[in-house]
Amino acid sequence: MSLKHRLADSSNGSPRARHPLRWWVLGVVVVLLAVVGTAFGPPLRDGLPVVAPAWAAGIRENKLSSEYCISCHQAAGTLWRGSQHHLANRVIDHSYPAALFAGQEFSSHASKYRFLSDAGPQPVIEEHRRDGSVVAHRPSMVIAHEPLRQFLIETQPGTFQTTEVAWDPAKNEWFGPFGSEERNPGEWGHWTGQSMNWNSMCARCHMTAFNKGYEETQKRYRSIWVEQGIGCVQCHGPMTGHEKGGKAMSGVPTISRDSARMSQTCAACHARAEDLTSAFPPGAQFEDHCRLQLMSDSRFYYADGQILDEDFEWGSFRHSKMAAAGVTCLDCHNAHTGKLKLPLENNSLCLQCHAPGNERKAPVIDPVAHSFHLAGSKGNRCVECHMASTTYMQRDPRRDHGFIIPDPLLKKELGIPDSCSRCHADKSVAWNIAAWEKWYGPSGKAEPRRARTRAVARAYAGDSTVVPELLRLLSAEKTPGWRASLLVLAEQLAPGSADVIATAERLRSDVDPMLRAVAVRALAQDAPSRSLVQEALRDPVRLVRLEAAQALSPELATGSDSRRELDDYLDVMPENPISLLRRGQDRFRRGLRDEGIADLRTAVASDPLSAPLPEALGFMLNATGHSREAAEQFERAAGLAPADATSPYYAALAWAEAGETARAEVMLRESVKRDPLQARAWYNLGLLLNRSKRVDEALQVLASAETAAPRDADIPYAVATIFAQHGRPIEAMAAARRALAIAPDYAPAITLLQQLGVTGL
Repeated sequence: MSLKHRLADSSNGSPRARHPLRWWVLGVVVVLLAVVGTAFGPPLRDGLPVVAPAWAAGIRENKLSSEYCISCHQAAGTLWRGSQHHLANRVIDHSYPAALFAGQEFSSHASKYRFLSDAGPQPVIEEHRRDGSVVAHRPSMVIAHEPLRQFLIETQPGTFQTTEVAWDPAKNEWFGPFGSEERNPGEWGHWTGQSMNWNSMCARCHMTAFNKGYEETQKRYRSIWVEQGIGCVQCHGPMTGHEKGGKAMSGVPTISRDSARMSQTCAACHARAEDLTSAFPPGAQFEDHCRLQLMSDSRFYYADGQILDEDFEWGSFRHSKMAAAGVTCLDCHNAHTGKLKLPLENNSLCLQCHAPGNERKAPVIDPVAHSFHLAGSKGNRCVECHMASTTYMQRDPRRDHGFIIPDPLLKKELGIPDSCSRCHADKSVAWNIAAWEKWYGPSGKAEPRRARTRAVARAYAGDSTVVPELLRLLSAEKTPGWRASLLVLAEQLAPGSADVIATAERLRSDVDPMLRAVAVRALAQDAPSRSLVQEALRDPVRLVRLEAAQALSPELATGSDSRRELDDYLDVMPENPISLLRRGQDRFRRGLRDEGIADLRTAVASDPLSAPLPEALGFMLNATGHSREAAEQFERAAGLAPADATSPYYAALAWAEAGETARAEVMLRESVKRDPLQARAWYNLGLLLNRSKRVDEALQVLASAETAAPRDADIPYAVATIFAQHGRPIEAMAAARRALAIAPDYAPAITLLQQLGVTGL
């Protein structure tokens, strides 16, 4: 969580970031922890009604708190009390704990903090700002327990923000989870900004039966919950038909003994994913409510599948051979304590599947023979090699759940970290490769994995020539997560290509909804496949239906099930700039242009440092004839992304449409300054200079354009017309022939040569 959120261009309604997104972005379901607290939430403000998630109706009707469940299920309650879930989100008061608020100090980039205790009902976090002002905050709740705790401040009635300072209970010190990253007041990523809002970004996974109750018109929250943290009913639901005292409880049933389905309930909070709905009912299917971030983006995962950004556990696990073999969260973790069922130190946790005679018929592993490390040593532990830890928020180490095979050769080739080199950091990469090859030999078993990693790395780099290899690997791949990721990579590099479409057609009826969804996304790029996309509107899983609905949005009938479901999805997070971008683009495509522009204006205001937002707004404004304002928005985007050459180019075109040729020239020059290979900017600059009667300069600029794009026939043809206009027929004919050498049927060049008296063409 050390990098600021920035949006990026959108394709088919799916935003992509130019820089790593923070964990609270895209409706990403956040961290695992939760706790018990005051039941049934705070009092409603102003007497306005708030509707809880539908599945919570039975919980409220039967007044189901964790203590109510524990009165019968005491053994489970004993395990749960004191767990990370139990202690993650709770009310604090003046007595919590005094050592934290004994006058300690901490300085962030923007402020200095003092942590005090006074006679009030809550402790005080005193913020000394750069401008000399001092603000006293009284935290009312705390989230998380170990390895860190963050405090919540109610900045306006019902709205809670997560502070930029956290407490390390092991070291008994305050620290900054952002590290050295600079976040200033007014930025979207500052602790007072939307990215650190608890109601929207944290509470769903820290509370039980939470409803954020956001009122878009008023821009305020009226959040309610059944109890603070993850209590019994958050995972088990209201347990329809479950009797207590002779009374059958009403509500939505939960498949509490189906470990595969219950693991998907775990995934709702343990995945980097986008929310498709406002609530995840216990026991639901993951893809009915979430869109998982696949391994198709270099900002989040290494090319071999290792976690890079804060990806949590489910994404890498979903791509693993373990998941494909039927392993679930509950095979390793106790559902009530959250802790491991067996120790890691003696490998007994892993050997429950990999010991001789195991029921799963998994490969038998002898840890000493396999690891070549002494029993009891760190190098002998399965998890140290196959589940490396990455530390987030400066103090929070998390293990990779992809069960990756370490390979120092890939570190040498692609810079991908591996467990061998992490542990033997004092040795060279060559030393680690030699040890690996000595122990495991030039095993052919490693080659398919290496081939996949190399292909994904090429795809990450934008190499479209790798598409056939991606599709070949997909056909041989066994794990659904990787198959889905490989198709997405291929589709991004070659949208609508015949091979990609053929592969998507084969996968559209796959049993895995994740594969069906990415297949529909690919088919949406192919007009002849429209009927297949329409069929997907009737898929039993929401994620697949939404992929189809987004592609077909302009033609969905008002009031239809598909239209309502898509609109509900687009309204899940209207306080989030990415959601506003997505909804605004959808509205604009449907002809609701004013509403679309309004959404983008709100998004720009809420995240003023995100370059793609004003760029998207600029396109909308330009399409509606507001060229001057469009140009201003493109210039704003160019200022926010100083390495991007396209925004100044778009600004130049818009300024030209607005009749501001001088400003257009400035922006064209800025574009080619940022990227000398921006051929179209050179081309348009040359035309503009020629219209300004700066002929020699125009010809020099067009020469640069030809260098940048030697296969673009438009450029030498433009040179030919300029020479012809100024009575230089020999040079005009030479330039026209260069155009025909690129495109022999280029009609304008043929016509020009005929006008110049050339025959026999």
